[in-house]
Amino acid sequence: MNPKYKKIIIILASALLIGLLVFVFFFSKRGKIKLGWDSDIYTGFLLPEKGAWSELVVYDEEGNESLQRSIYLGESYLEGMRIYGVETDPNVNNSTGSVLQVWYDYATEDIIKMVSKEKQEKDIICINVPLMETLFPTLTNYLPTVVTPAKYSSINRYTYDTYTTETGKTIQTAKFVDDYETEIWLSTEIPFGIVKGVYLPNNLIVAYLRDFGLFGATPLISEIQAINCQPIKLLSELSE
Repeated sequence: MNPKYKKIIIILASALLIGLLVFVFFFSKRGKIKLGWDSDIYTGFLLPEKGAWSELVVYDEEGNESLQRSIYLGESYLEGMRIYGVETDPNVNNSTGSVLQVWYDYATEDIIKMVSKEKQEKDIICINVPLMETLFPTLTNYLPTVVTPAKYSSINRYTYDTYTTETGKTIQTAKFVDDYETEIWLSTEIPFGIVKGVYLPNNLIVAYLRDFGLFGATPLISEIQAINCQPIKLLSELSE
């Protein structure tokens, strides 16, 4: 494999795995909610404004902590297609890490464009989506989303609670228990919905919301940079 592209794949794999460790506990985003809600406290995931952001403290299987930050990039159009974007930094405190930006077809949730950038580099790399889905077959299920997963509809069983962030913001939450014995705390008041995850058999916190904002965040990759990203070679060239 060409060393340049091998390095890119290793960086992306490392960045994604940190993020996926938390989202694997939380949801598969297949199935948009089209039903009514039986609550005015929890009504599914917030449809945020451009610049909304969320920070999660995430713990891996060894107990190592990372701070994951996601930013809603708003809506745009690509070749006549209505799309929306999310940028995720899997480890804010790692100055040498990478950020990942994903643009979705608004109607189908299919990934239309995926780009990445090393924080200390200028190059914006176009990611071959089929390649990443080969490396991470469940990739599209675990990335941050503004679409409410069907199993976290308010018509399903949940309980109410409140949650206060480290920065003093108090929000209403809905607490679900999933098939993996994990208690999932969600809120309509924050971008991307996720507040907390607790593995019930040993009461282990796997992630929690540190802070959030409804506007003002600036992505590390601009929309123009994403459009003009440098393509990775085809799969056949990667194997050389």
